[in-house]
Amino acid sequence: MTASQQPQMLPVPDNFPVHWESPEEAAGFWTADLMHWPHGLSPLSATMDMPAFGRGLAQAGQELRMPFRDVGFKHVNGYVYTRFSPWSYDPTEMEGRMQEMREAMTKHIPGLLERWYNEYEPEVRAINDETLKGDYSQLSDADLSALLEKVCDKREREGLLHFLAVFPAGGAVMGFEETYTQLFGAPRAGEHLQLLQGFRNKSVEVGDALWRLATEARKRPQVMKVLHEVPPAQAHAALSEAEQGSAFRGAVEEFLDRYGWRANELDVAEPTWKEQPAPVYNLVREYAARDDYDPEEEFKSLVAARRAREDALRRKVSGNQLQMFDFMLSAAQQYLPVQEDHNFWIDQQGVCVQRVPVLEAACRLQAAGCIDSADDVFLLHYEELQEALRDGHGSLREIVERRRREREEFRRITPPPAIGTLPPPEVLEQENPMVSKFFGAQPAEHPDPRIINGNAASAGKVTATARVILTLDEAHRLGRGEVLVCPATMPPWTPLFAIASAVVTDHGGILSHTAIVAREYRIPAVVGTKVGTAIIQDGQRITVDGTAGTVKLED
Repeated sequence: MTASQQPQMLPVPDNFPVHWESPEEAAGFWTADLMHWPHGLSPLSATMDMPAFGRGLAQAGQELRMPFRDVGFKHVNGYVYTRFSPWSYDPTEMEGRMQEMREAMTKHIPGLLERWYNEYEPEVRAINDETLKGDYSQLSDADLSALLEKVCDKREREGLLHFLAVFPAGGAVMGFEETYTQLFGAPRAGEHLQLLQGFRNKSVEVGDALWRLATEARKRPQVMKVLHEVPPAQAHAALSEAEQGSAFRGAVEEFLDRYGWRANELDVAEPTWKEQPAPVYNLVREYAARDDYDPEEEFKSLVAARRAREDALRRKVSGNQLQMFDFMLSAAQQYLPVQEDHNFWIDQQGVCVQRVPVLEAACRLQAAGCIDSADDVFLLHYEELQEALRDGHGSLREIVERRRREREEFRRITPPPAIGTLPPPEVLEQENPMVSKFFGAQPAEHPDPRIINGNAASAGKVTATARVILTLDEAHRLGRGEVLVCPATMPPWTPLFAIASAVVTDHGGILSHTAIVAREYRIPAVVGTKVGTAIIQDGQRITVDGTAGTVKLED
């Protein structure tokens, strides 16, 4: 390494102090993950769920021979930073590791979706059910502590299964893109990704189920009266007093039993829809205002369009080229259901079911006077929770209040995109296409200040009113035909895609959840703008060009 290539510590703002556990940790290049956690992560989730999940990721990385030596997660001022240490800085060694990864992927990609349905998903569901349905009230504090350790072990297993599914699925897409480029030229505006759409998946399934609830609500005038006159947070209780309300409330509870173990954010601290169904009632009310949409017909149309594109491309090739195209396409078409279904079972339900034993522990600490309310438990570190269960019930109020103040303070601060040590220039130049397509590459600044660049995620062009929605709690402000502008979307946001005319996000790439779902609903999307929610004003008229990857400020 030359003098010009010596590691360089990245500067951090004075109001964002960083504490390093060791010189080795400070020597890493850490990037903020604002796509999964745009508003940060609670202390308990960061110290209980995240380390266990990260251990599963590391195991999958070794099994699949991924080109990183280790992976790290760091909770800094409430925000999540990740580090993937390259396997080697030596090009020859790195190429050798890449070859090992390609060989591993060759074994894992064929039959991946079948393996997901028949092996991975059933195991994950069994893990979640065991955590969800446990009777924790009869356990001693020591036994509850031991059970929480087992919950972490199970979460590690889910992390392993998560990445054994997602890494090969993403690799299949990369291979298909290479084949597509070889046969038909470089794809424009993600046209090749349209061939991966139109497959059943859990994210759209939840939206369809909400649509069916809205259809039932429209048949009941008294139910619609409640939905329009009562705030969503109070609708569940109010329905029990309304004519025809009890039957509809029962249908909502069936929905919640099946789909309600999800939260607005990927955080154990977030109440689930099962606990607080206000998002469900808000979405049902918005869906009920539309009678011009049939999700099943839309799905059939999407499938027909995809098959027509497949047939048109097949007519351009023959022989070995056709066989290669069909093979690579079939492999890549596993991506959408794997990506969205693992999101449902592992990323959402797998996080949320941990609330059940944690809240049991919280109630015990509250009863013992350690904390003032059960929700205070989420401001503790996992080790502090375990110590309170195992060794005594001393007051934790001071820790809770300090962390609450700190979290509120840092939520008002935009975290730096990277911390730690800048890697050598040649490493920065070696862009990982799978990472950039999922998280989104940094867009170049457009010379016209009225135009924001991003990643072209879903084709089409729409001019409409922008609605800046920073959290799903604000989803009721999104009107039909408006542009959803947000930090990023996760599966609980999916039903909003049937309301919006287009989507713009700060974070994410063309293989992110936002991009996938926008293509499923066939609305334009520009993702990974980095600055969309900061520059676009709520109520402003904008033009979203999902083909060019630009957003124009019209006024």
